[in-house]
Parts: sequence; structure tokens; C-alpha cells
Amino acid sequence: MARDKLAVVYPEVPSPANLVFEEIIAGIEASHPQNLLIRAISRTESPDESLAWVNEQQPDMLIALGKRGYRIAKYIYKERPVAIGALPIRPNGISGISLLADPGILFDSLKNLAPDISVINVVYSPSSRWLMSIAAEEAAEKGLELKPTEVKNIKEAISTYDALLKEIDPSKEAVWVPVDKITAHEQVILPSLLEKSWEQNLVLFSSKPAHAKRGALFSVFPDNQALGQQLVKMVTQIYQSHNETGVVPLQDMKLAVNLRTAAHLGFDYKSQQKEQFHLTFPQ
Repeated sequence: MARDKLAVVYPEVPSPANLVFEEIIAGIEASHPQNLLIRAISRTESPDESLAWVNEQQPDMLIALGKRGYRIAKYIYKERPVAIGALPIRPNGISGISLLADPGILFDSLKNLAPDISVINVVYSPSSRWLMSIAAEEAAEKGLELKPTEVKNIKEAISTYDALLKEIDPSKEAVWVPVDKITAHEQVILPSLLEKSWEQNLVLFSSKPAHAKRGALFSVFPDNQALGQQLVKMVTQIYQSHNETGVVPLQDMKLAVNLRTAAHLGFDYKSQQKEQFHLTFPQ
């Protein structure tokens, strides 16, 4: 409601990183244009200073962005409605929208871009377990089979991928790379995975935006303005219902497609499909 006071705290960062926060805030302003307080938190500002500002303003609701925002949210989420954004958060007791993509968005893109794929293989660590339960439900709803394998460390991830790639059927199976520090390790895991997927004509797709540029068939990246609007919706729901909503994956995503990889795999996308691509590589 417009009369309810909403405060937004976000980290003060140099360009171009600040553009992300500016876009999120633009979405927040579009959804809650009145009674809105916005505060940038400098790197040198202490949590006590930030908390003093929140307590002085007495907002009805708070949206906390980035690591500095999260640092404040931890202190006050039990006292007033809070929603966290602009972080790849996992369930932690505070409500928010994770930067981790909703698996259903990825699976819809997979069905559109590689329609013969019916099986999705994914290797993940315990930190991604919460997302896999969501992924299993959404895969089943879309008529896809999810084959998840949990590993505890990079050594296990390497051996699991090696075994998987020896047995996989590229004509109907794909590999999903989640945002996971262990199973999507940028230096140790990903280069080998990209190389082998190219050699085997294997559909490899990723939750991490930069991976399409590096050779995955597609990846997704956040629609930041839509994220801002969803954060307003979430924190308002908490305020009105007095119930936490928990952490949910991000549903408002844009699609990045590697057309060189697509051509290598034998895909020829029509202009109508290409209109849905927000970024294409090579540029």
C-alpha cells in the first residue's frame, strides 16, 4: 500500500556494478513510488550506523540488497518485514528472492532450444540440495526426467562427471550446470566440461550467466527491474499476512544463447525463436 513506508538499503559500488542495483531500484520505485526511502551503504559504514538509520526512519518494511544489505537484515528481520535480494541466497530463516534461477525457467528454455532432450543430469553439492527438490518437481511437471547426483567435494565432482560423460546418450540427455562452488568450479570443472560436451555433441546448459559466452548452449541472467517489483510484492505480502515466505528462486530471467554451440549441435533456430534471446554469442 502506498501509505506504508518502505525502506531500501543497498551497497554503494562503482560502475558498472552499480547498474544492477539501479535497475532493481527502478523496479522497486515503479511498484512503490510513494513513501519510499532509499539509502546507499558505503564500504566504510558500520552495521551500527546502518541500523541507526533504519531505527530512526521506522519503516514498515525493508528491502535489503547485496551483502551489506543482508548484514543489516540479519539484525532486524524478526522485528519488521524484510526481503533480501541481489544475492544467491539459500534458505536461512530470512525471506528473499535468490539470484539462483528457478529451474523451471531453465527447463522451459531447454524444451524450446533442444526439444529432443528428455533427461537432465545434474551434479551438485549439499549447498544446492534445496534447489534440487524444486527442480525435481518442476522437471516432472514438464515431462522431463531429472537425474541428480550429490557430491561433497571437487574430487568427487570430477569422478562423477567422468563417469557420467562415458555413459550419457547425447541424443536425449543433457547436463545442467547449477550455480555451485564445487560442481561448477570455474577453473577446475568448467573448462573440461565445456571441452568434453563439445567433443560429444552434448547439450550443456547453465544457471550462471557467463557460461553461455564460454560455450554452454544457453544460460540465464536476471531481469533486474522485474526482481525489484517482485521484492516489493514479497515484502508487502509478509507485512500484510505477518508470515515469512522464505527464500524462493528467481523466476524473472533473460535468455543468453551461444549460436556457435547451437550450430555445432545442429540446431537452426527460426527468427521467431531468436526474438526470445536477450543475448547471443559470439557477439
